Amino acid sequence: MSHSTERRRGLAFRWTALVASVTGIGLGIALMVSARLGTAPADVMTTGGAAKLDIGVGTMGWLTAAVTTVFAVLLRRPPQWGTIVGAVGVGQAVNWFLEVLPEPNAMGIRVVMVVAALAVVYTAISVGVATNLGTGPIELVMLGLHDRGLPLQASRWVIEAVLLGAGILLSGQFGVVTVVFVLLTGPVLSRTIPPTARFMGTSAATLANE
Repeated sequence: MSHSTERRRGLAFRWTALVASVTGIGLGIALMVSARLGTAPADVMTTGGAAKLDIGVGTMGWLTAAVTTVFAVLLRRPPQWGTIVGAVGVGQAVNWFLEVLPEPNAMGIRVVMVVAALAVVYTAISVGVATNLGTGPIELVMLGLHDRGLPLQASRWVIEAVLLGAGILLSGQFGVVTVVFVLLTGPVLSRTIPPTARFMGTSAATLANE
């Protein structure tokens, strides 16, 4: 991609998009936790860890992000300022949204919450990666594995499997949504990140749709 194309979206636009991405991820996580039908593998671990340590889910997310960032650095995908801002912001957003979201008993409402959560999270992750300002630690690990020849879809599955195993050991919120998330996330992100990056005009657009 040419340098002129890469500069198509300005820095202010991309930072605004990153803030929206961080907020969206926090909202999506909180919706899944409140629906009580299972969460994403990383959040199976954070919900379990939060219960064990008697801390907020978002606060546990900060600890998880710190550990994941170490692995990203080892894969030569060091965090940018946006990564740090995002990790802190997501944790805070989760804590905020969990304070205001209801925990309905009606299954229909809970399913709607989950569908909305998945749509919001996948959109937010794609936007966050595409800003090229520093995506989330888990996505950095995913991209680091991709740099080493593993397709994006397979990279995400490997990460989800590791996080899920840890979450189950911690008795986190595992459920049908967890399985759906594991099966969908790799294929969805491998298709949504490249076009979103092309829209942003960033180097992330070079990621192949594998």
